[in-house]
Order: sequence, then C-alpha cells, then structure tokens
Amino acid sequence: MTEAQRYYIPLCLYPHTKYRRRAGIIELIEKFDLRSSAFIMIVADELLVLDRLVTGRFWTVESARKKARYEAENVMRMVRRTISKEKAGQAASVIFWEGIADTDGYRNFSNALRPRLTSDAVLSPRLEEFVERRVAKFGLGSKPDIERSHELEYLLSEVCMSTYCTEVLGFETEVWERPPGPDVPDVLKILYEERVELVAGFLGRPARRKLKFLYDEPSPHTDNPTAKSESFPDPRKM
Repeated sequence: MTEAQRYYIPLCLYPHTKYRRRAGIIELIEKFDLRSSAFIMIVADELLVLDRLVTGRFWTVESARKKARYEAENVMRMVRRTISKEKAGQAASVIFWEGIADTDGYRNFSNALRPRLTSDAVLSPRLEEFVERRVAKFGLGSKPDIERSHELEYLLSEVCMSTYCTEVLGFETEVWERPPGPDVPDVLKILYEERVELVAGFLGRPARRKLKFLYDEPSPHTDNPTAKSESFPDPRKM
C-alpha cells in the first residue's frame, strides 16, 4: 500500500502570489489531492514583516507587523473557508507562523540549528552573499546593518521552519508555489543539495524532505517586496 503523503505548505504573502485568491488555493487542493492528505499550512506573516523591514518601507517593527497581520488574517479566513467548502480539511492545520515558532520544540530546534548553518564552510559565505546582494538591491541604505540583520533573520527562519516541519513534524513533502527565480536566494536548495550531510548529522538520521511546486515556471513578477500588493477579494463573492 502506498504511504499517504504529508505536506508542509508555507503560504508566503508576496504581492502577486495566487495564494491570496481562492482559485489558487483550489488549484493547490486539486494538484496535491489535499482532500485525502494530511497537511499543515503556515501563513508566513513573520517573513512578510522581515521582508518589508529590509526595504525600510515601515517606520517601526510594530507597524510592519500590524500591516502584515492584517493581510495574513484576510488570507487565513479565505483559506479556511475554501478548505472547508472543498472538504479538504479533515487532516489539516492552517495556522500563523507563530503557531509553530512560539513552541518550545521549535525554539530549541532553531537555536541548535542556526549556529551550524552560520558556521558551516559552505553555507556561511553563501548566506553572507545572499544578504549583501538583496540588501544592496532593495534596502534604503540608511541603516545597512539593521537591514542585513533582518535579511539574515528571514533566511534562517525560512530554513529552520522548513527543516522542522518536514524533518521533525513529519510533513516530509514541502510545497512551494513556484521555483525561485535566478536572483532569489535559495538557502534550502544549497543545504539539501550540497550539505545534506549537515542535516543528517544534526538529526541523527538521513534527511527526508522533498520539494514540489504548484506551478513549474518561476514567477514572471519582480521579487521586490515593496511592490504593490493585490487587493483582497470581496469575501461575499468567495
């Protein structure tokens, strides 16, 4: 008997993501048969906060977090309604980032993994390269050290959450909306293709994470986090 798939699905709130629309969530349900599969969807509002702080678009962390949470709550309501209507939530959790990030298990895991990532001979220079490149491209330049700190936190948070959900919680197949474009940092690709032994050594067993995409082509839109977000659909029409 084929083992049932278990999916980790991060819902990143980029301006042009189809996850802001009911049609995109239905496509996700259909492609991965989420009516009969266990999955955890995490609305990545904290990553949106960090993305925006890199650009200096908001005056304070509090204002960036307030705006991101407003957008995330709209997406959360739409996603949960869609899952319910499509009868795909029998073995599912749809939660905010903090639903995992604030647990003791995740904190302990992240605190142990981060120094291994930042001290690794392969990963460390690539992390620095990614941070410098993105801050140079999108940062305002008035507070470059703070911008670099936010970008590094984004990358480490993304890696730790992915590794924890796939390798520890057992949602071994991660689903991204699209492959990253050539200019988008992909630390997870380097980790699992070039340094998978780091993951295995940390876990004490072989790595199990697999990656799939809802759409095979990269996004045609810019990865600029300051791009205007799509408006939210009228909930009465969903």
